[in-house]
Amino acid sequence: MDTINPFTTSPSPSASPALSRTTSPTPSTAGAASIRPRPPSSILSAASASPPPTHRASFPDPAKEPRRGSSKLAGPEIKTGFCCERDRQISRGDEVAIVDAFKTTEGGTASYIAYVIRIGSNETRRRYSSFLQLHQALTGLYPVLIIPPIPSKQSLTDYAVKGQSKAKEDATVIARRKRLLDDFLKRLVRHPILGGEHVLHRFLEDGVSWSEVMHSPPISLLPKNPLHAPSYNPTFQPASPASDASPTTPTSPPSFIAHHLLPTPSPNHPLHRPDQRFVESENFTEKFQQHFQGTLEKVNRRVVKRWSERAADMNELGAVWNGFSLTEQGKLGTAVEKVGQAVDAEYLATAQLLQAWERTTTEPLHIYTQFATLIRQRLSFRHQKHVQYELVQDALETQKDKLELLEAAEREARRLDDALDQGGQMASSAVEHERQRERERERERERELSRSPRRQQGFGLLNAVKHSLSGMMDVDPEATRRANIGKTRDNISQLEDSLQASAQDLKYASTTLQADLDRFQRQKVADLRQLAIELSKVHREWCRQNLEAWKAAQAAIREVPDHPNRAESSLHIRSPTAPSFSGSTPTVTSAAHMTGQAEPSGSSTQGERDLPPIPAAPAGGSAGSLATIMPLGPKEWTEGDRDVLLAADKPLPLPSRDEDGQEGEGNAARGSAGPLGPL
Repeated sequence: MDTINPFTTSPSPSASPALSRTTSPTPSTAGAASIRPRPPSSILSAASASPPPTHRASFPDPAKEPRRGSSKLAGPEIKTGFCCERDRQISRGDEVAIVDAFKTTEGGTASYIAYVIRIGSNETRRRYSSFLQLHQALTGLYPVLIIPPIPSKQSLTDYAVKGQSKAKEDATVIARRKRLLDDFLKRLVRHPILGGEHVLHRFLEDGVSWSEVMHSPPISLLPKNPLHAPSYNPTFQPASPASDASPTTPTSPPSFIAHHLLPTPSPNHPLHRPDQRFVESENFTEKFQQHFQGTLEKVNRRVVKRWSERAADMNELGAVWNGFSLTEQGKLGTAVEKVGQAVDAEYLATAQLLQAWERTTTEPLHIYTQFATLIRQRLSFRHQKHVQYELVQDALETQKDKLELLEAAEREARRLDDALDQGGQMASSAVEHERQRERERERERERELSRSPRRQQGFGLLNAVKHSLSGMMDVDPEATRRANIGKTRDNISQLEDSLQASAQDLKYASTTLQADLDRFQRQKVADLRQLAIELSKVHREWCRQNLEAWKAAQAAIREVPDHPNRAESSLHIRSPTAPSFSGSTPTVTSAAHMTGQAEPSGSSTQGERDLPPIPAAPAGGSAGSLATIMPLGPKEWTEGDRDVLLAADKPLPLPSRDEDGQEGEGNAARGSAGPLGPL
């Protein structure tokens, strides 16, 4: 028998039977011109409270065996209509969303969180455990498809810190689960195969008991070990004897029994002839998981933590500024208050940034970390299917070699019998001599077995008893030999069936998984692009809010008047007692001199110029207020105003030290000896 190599040709992902679903209009839907059919279609599946069709979506007909040497599998039946109203809505493009989550005790005494699912104008309520069961059911029904992940359960730490009831009712956890479960449902209905699964339609239908769905076909028919079931239809069951009489019912293929005879290899079992495509996929997925889980998520948590610390600091700083504004009055108090408001606005913008960051960055990164784990599980399942194929192939070759030896011994025995019949006594003596030699060789083999290593000595007594019983029972060696030949041929026939079933499983798993990996790669590129866009929008919004707040604070700060001797644009005064930076004679420069106007006469010959006269303070103004008595431009100044301005521009006196290093009380201050220079 020619062995089937599933890798003789590399099937194209576009031609994969797993991802090619087409719809055709039915009489019930031919007149509905407004319905936009989904490009891919599916085959119906059996579920509770609905007419069970023959097959599920994308699974080949198990009654049809693939042709030998062909790279195509027996494809699914074409779907000619919609299995239910939910299937029609999904094909029409109605959005599926979780619109609410609330606490309830419906259906029992203990409280739980119910999530309201809306598709079109229909709503239904499911709890988190139902979502988890749906995910497990789809994983069992489609062992080679990438099922979208769902949020994980509460950790033991949360239960220990918050308690079981408080951990389940935490508003933050409920909001996060609501968003992640909403993403899970949206990815399911957009999937070209999973969107047509009737179990999903039953989950979205109101008034359906999910417990009954879980205990009805096809979920109740799932095998305990998916490696012992066809990968194209894990729930396939042989036809019952009563239904065999029906001419329309296909007979049960031998592959059903052959799958139960397949070995259960370890996921780490090495392959003799690995497929390079999936070796590269496994390496890439491992790096992808390490990069997301070990690098991106770790750095993202650290960045979010620092943003949270910054928000807490800005909250505290804003309170300090607002408290400081209560101690000031006038325009300065207003400016300080505006600064505090800008700091508060930055705190609020940072809090909004953290919330948006959670939705647009942290959660998508965690979803793709879960995706990497799920993809590795699918690749491991396909790896085990490949190991099954090689193990069955090796066992078949071993049985064929054994059969060849038994048949050679049978031919030799017949030749000796023919020679005995034809040659008489001479031939008889030759036969006896040949049999004697054969007995000697048998004794030699027994002596070699007795000299075997210590690990076989423990079974010496058992082997001796077995050999003695075989000798006593083997009254007819020819019949025993022929029985062994027949048994070996039966084993070879079963192994050939198992090899064919394993090759079919491996080819289907490789083709379907490769096509779904290609679909996932395209979706991943689109999702990561959207993640980068949303992250940039979050930062842009944070910057916009802060810019508006700080512009308002800047406008209030500019309303505060400058210090009189710092108004460099209107008046520059140099004290006669303070040296200039250029080392020239100390001077007092008026605004008229700076603007090129004629200076007042009577300037000092020692380098000191008289200040222009300043008019008296206006009515109601304070005589000591420099901002009131110092208008811009050349005005009339008084001697008192001149003394005030010159005194304000003098350097602070510095204490002198005597010989003992103590400060002298009567020493005069030195204007140029200060560490900060003249003020």
